[in-house]
Amino acid sequence: MVVARETVGWLSAEPRGAGPALRATVLERAGQAVALTLLSERSRRNEKRQAETALLHELRRPWNVDEDSARRRAHEPGIGVLRHGVLSEAAPAAWLPVVVRWERPGAGPLGEHQGGGAVLDALAWALGRERTTALAGRLGAASVAVLVPLAARTPQDAVVERVLTAAEQRLEGAWRVLAGVSDPESGMIGAAARLDEAGMIAEAAVSLLVRDGCAEGGPSQDGTVADRAARHDAARSGSVRSGSARRRCFRAQDVRLRGLLAMLRGDERVQMFARAELGSVLDVERHEDRELLTQFLACGGNKSLLAQRIHLSRPALYGRLARLERRLGVLLDDPESRTSLHVALLIAEVEGC
Repeated sequence: MVVARETVGWLSAEPRGAGPALRATVLERAGQAVALTLLSERSRRNEKRQAETALLHELRRPWNVDEDSARRRAHEPGIGVLRHGVLSEAAPAAWLPVVVRWERPGAGPLGEHQGGGAVLDALAWALGRERTTALAGRLGAASVAVLVPLAARTPQDAVVERVLTAAEQRLEGAWRVLAGVSDPESGMIGAAARLDEAGMIAEAAVSLLVRDGCAEGGPSQDGTVADRAARHDAARSGSVRSGSARRRCFRAQDVRLRGLLAMLRGDERVQMFARAELGSVLDVERHEDRELLTQFLACGGNKSLLAQRIHLSRPALYGRLARLERRLGVLLDDPESRTSLHVALLIAEVEGC
């Protein structure tokens, strides 16, 4: 049976003496009833989603909404702290601002313009499975904003990780998700004001995962995501995550400098700095120079360690580094030069150069 171009199931009827025409009529009427019910449920779900998205955008620019009215409007569709499965009348202890991004595995970078509806459906299902609620709506073409009401002493990141893991299971491998999380606020308006920060964190995490190739776990070059973040997860969440070991939940301390650069993406002054520092190293034909510089900086300027890492003799390495210095017009032994070059490389990666 197909409803709105989507196969939702099969209907069958046992003969038991009925003729083919009667069986066909029964199946047709049953199918129509099921289709009408599903379409009605989908319509109600879409109306609820539109109302939540509208409230989210009002909270981000709170000209005509105050905290009490916002909480009442969220309470109407059942958003708040659940106690024993029942919506509590008490205000949540805090609201956690979260921005979710998604990708289709093997189909390019995160931020595809498709999949928002499927991700929202999966998040709603996962929140129900987690026995919690959230105000969720589209933030942009490739992101979903979520405000999660929290009871006191709730392990924040653990809840987000479990919801995202369950959502991925619901999506059955069609999409992968990650989230940027900002600090919780006592009110909805304050939490909504932090959604831009959470979105920046999510965007920076995307860039980090693409750079390090650690979407399925494993150490990164500087420990920014995989190893350092993994050490902090247990301490922050108070519990061990279930499911895949891949990291899905990120905070500002996980993205650090790259988060700032992601926020400055598209700024011509930042791009000019990167071009001035790196020059011809940004050219496609200079890929080997760029890789050498990246590895050199990842080793902290330690030439012996670099020679071991790239399996090159030290005399050959020194020759390549000398040529690289001449192209860049700087001394690689100078700490300030290495810092500037490192920042320039991060800018180039964030900008997609």
